[in-house]
Amino acid sequence: MINLLIICNCNILLELLSQHLSSFDDISVIKTIFFDENEQTDSLKKTGLAQKPDIILFVSGTQWPYLKKKLLRVKKHFPDTPIIFISSRAEPESMEFNIIKLGARGFLSTTAPLGILIKAVRRCYAGEIWASRKFAGKVMDNLGEEKLFAGAHKSREEIPGRLTRQELKVIMLIASGFRNAEIGKKLFITESTVKTHINRIFRKIKAKNRLQAALWAAKHLSGQKARPLRSPLSALRSAYN
Repeated sequence: MINLLIICNCNILLELLSQHLSSFDDISVIKTIFFDENEQTDSLKKTGLAQKPDIILFVSGTQWPYLKKKLLRVKKHFPDTPIIFISSRAEPESMEFNIIKLGARGFLSTTAPLGILIKAVRRCYAGEIWASRKFAGKVMDNLGEEKLFAGAHKSREEIPGRLTRQELKVIMLIASGFRNAEIGKKLFITESTVKTHINRIFRKIKAKNRLQAALWAAKHLSGQKARPLRSPLSALRSAYN
């Protein structure tokens, strides 16, 4: 059973979301919290929760500076609970990237079908990140167009995540959108060996999928010098595999 806490700045939407999500056998809405955009007090202090939520749905149409404060406040009260943010605004492309970079595990628009919301809840509960293809593209852009196989000029002590140089090459190719067979050809190793490297990488950096590995690479390897790899646009095909 997935225990949900819903936080929303619209009472009607709050009630509709609660009713719809409660209709699924594997989802239980344990609490709904209304917050006023202009309220200065912390409405989360008196939640009265009998059990810890597995997922928080945070719905807001607030602009970024104020939203950042609200999101950090939610994370302060529930530091280990995955947050799915649902925006009721037409946001700039950087909004999704900023929201997930701040610690949310998913981003949706209120224009998304309800079926997509259910999928996002279940995927985030399983430990995945729910993000759009534009977000994946942003991650690739952050990695940069000019990356060399990571670690070529680093000592073992300088390599993030205690990855080997070969593992760094693999994760950079994953982040650039290459599939296992393509990685094997580039590194002159078998596809089976690539899978072994990927499993070790995931364990070391605590990633559950390729998108999480790309996020880790964007955060820890963005300073590497490099030669051009594949375009971020072509990387989107495999970021979700």
